[in-house]
Amino acid sequence: MKKTAGRYLSLDFLRGLTIFGMVLSAIQPGGVMPGWMYHVQNPPPTHELDMGVPGIGWVDLVFPIFIFCMGAAIPFAKPSIKGIFSRFGMLWLFSYLYVFIISSNNWVTLAGFAALFPLYMVYKTPPRILGREINVPLIRCAGVLLVLAVIAVNHFCFGEAISVQRRGIIIFLLAFLYLFGSLIWHFTQENLRGRAAIFGLILAFTLVTQYKEWPTITYANPNIRWWFNVEYFYFLLLLIPATYIGDLLKRRISQGIQIFNEGNKGASVALASLSLALVVWMTFAFYMQLYWWNLVLSGIMLAGIYRIAKRHFPQYVPIVQMAGYLIIAGEIIEPCGGGIKKVPCTIQYCLATCGMAGMLLLVSDFICHRIPGSFFVKTFERAGKNPLMCYIAFSCLVQPLMEITGAIYLYRLAYPEGMHLVGFLRSAAVVLLTMWIVGQFTKRKIFWKA
Repeated sequence: MKKTAGRYLSLDFLRGLTIFGMVLSAIQPGGVMPGWMYHVQNPPPTHELDMGVPGIGWVDLVFPIFIFCMGAAIPFAKPSIKGIFSRFGMLWLFSYLYVFIISSNNWVTLAGFAALFPLYMVYKTPPRILGREINVPLIRCAGVLLVLAVIAVNHFCFGEAISVQRRGIIIFLLAFLYLFGSLIWHFTQENLRGRAAIFGLILAFTLVTQYKEWPTITYANPNIRWWFNVEYFYFLLLLIPATYIGDLLKRRISQGIQIFNEGNKGASVALASLSLALVVWMTFAFYMQLYWWNLVLSGIMLAGIYRIAKRHFPQYVPIVQMAGYLIIAGEIIEPCGGGIKKVPCTIQYCLATCGMAGMLLLVSDFICHRIPGSFFVKTFERAGKNPLMCYIAFSCLVQPLMEITGAIYLYRLAYPEGMHLVGFLRSAAVVLLTMWIVGQFTKRKIFWKA
């Protein structure tokens, strides 16, 4: 079984793949590739936001899958109330710090990246310098001073603005989702009916506030939007079911139940292949707005996945059932409210993508079980264990080093005009390099943690 010291490594692998997708979608060539290579509502060539466009593509999947991984990991961490608020505060702070340290001067950016180590690095035992044990809180204080010094240099010497409006919106949103989701799980960890009731209340809140257009109202007010958006609650429709799946995974580990039985290799291939085919088909169908085809073919594939799981892998039946319910519910209501959209976040988007993430977890289990020691698995697994570092490593480490060494010119030359596939593969290669570098930190037990 793929587990290590209370971790579910298939979940780490899936998280690593998701961060790969996040970074890749952010740096791939803009305006020149087919529309399905970008956020559906930010189509090329201008990439201006058009909230009237329904549908999702692969780029629109990476963020909800990351939220799913966060929710499924909460039961493994089993956070206390104090730990929940502490981690929220550190995540919230991180969403500002990593933006403030990015500079027009590459050396300053690198210094800022280095300064984050004493502030966010995990210390299982107090480090020793010159034979003397150093108090961890003292190291944290030194980290604060170093980061503040970098930000000051960045602001006063290079004109980088310091503002509450300047923050990494993804980490900012994840901080609030972690806070709300962890508190809900903490108070309902032994009460699934209570968790389901809260899910129902959030669903009702979503319906009412969308009808009243509260997200538009709050976002239009700059004094509010910098710290709060009503849509933060909507994503809990994705995160709360993920905590239930996390409970199932943790229970399976505690009972020593295997991921796949060695005697059923053909069935495991069929289960993983059909699960992946389902996600690919749904993404295509949502993008092309094939409502009835999507509903019918997805239902057939779900029935096949359930039959294989029930016959050969009963440990997967509860996950398949939950993911299936979410997928079908999301598909049925897909045309409502203008269709499935990431912006503004819709109910069908949260439900369907959560179910799709659950199916991808089965695929991750299969990959990590069949080729556990491969470069591919190890790279993404290690990167997934170090998500904070992995998320900013390209912009704060790899890209500045490429600028300083001149490798950035080779990177730009590797995209001949008109050869869009080459440009995409170039971007994928440099992100893979980033993941590998973070993996080397992880291999040496160097982790960042909020």
